[in-house]
Amino acid sequence: MSGSGGVVHNVGSAFDVTLDVAAWDGAGAQVDLSCAAMFSEEPAGAPTGGLAHLDAALGGRLLELRREGHFTGAPGECLLISQPPETVAAKALLVVGLGHPQGWTPLHLREAVRSAATFALALGVRSAAFAPGMRDSGLSADGTAGAPAHMIAGLAAALATRHRLVPMGLAPAPVLERWVFDVGAERLEAAAREFREQLRGQGD
Repeated sequence: MSGSGGVVHNVGSAFDVTLDVAAWDGAGAQVDLSCAAMFSEEPAGAPTGGLAHLDAALGGRLLELRREGHFTGAPGECLLISQPPETVAAKALLVVGLGHPQGWTPLHLREAVRSAATFALALGVRSAAFAPGMRDSGLSADGTAGAPAHMIAGLAAALATRHRLVPMGLAPAPVLERWVFDVGAERLEAAAREFREQLRGQGD
């Protein structure tokens, strides 16, 4: 399907949460909580694409906050922007650290997505999106191979933990209904196929 926010493909579901892949970025994701991943620095020297667009939508404040050390990009570090400007489509923005790009592998995305999903569940949002930011940070296609499998695993781990806590009386039932993985428009069709294949392989 498509709309003002770009083309969106449904790829399946996990724990009763609808999973989509969309040609969005962190600034354009039309959800309650937009999650954008970010390294401690970019291999290319500066972000490009969707990550650069997000920084511009925030008036350059994202890179400014990182330079000042308020957000360092450390693995799993989270920065919640609860009142984003109107240039950000989502109601709230969560920036998630990916660590340093040297020696980084897509396996690190598992914990990044798990952190983002855990945050989304804690906030009680109904929809969330995750922009991995790997290619926007200058990583090559070879350096990002296999990313969908790790992202799905991270999301499933967070959802599984919440579903275990609920019957124990340690957490309320989740209200999250939809999760979107953001990808570049030129990679949308291939990414949607890969996400579907990974979901079929992992199951609920």
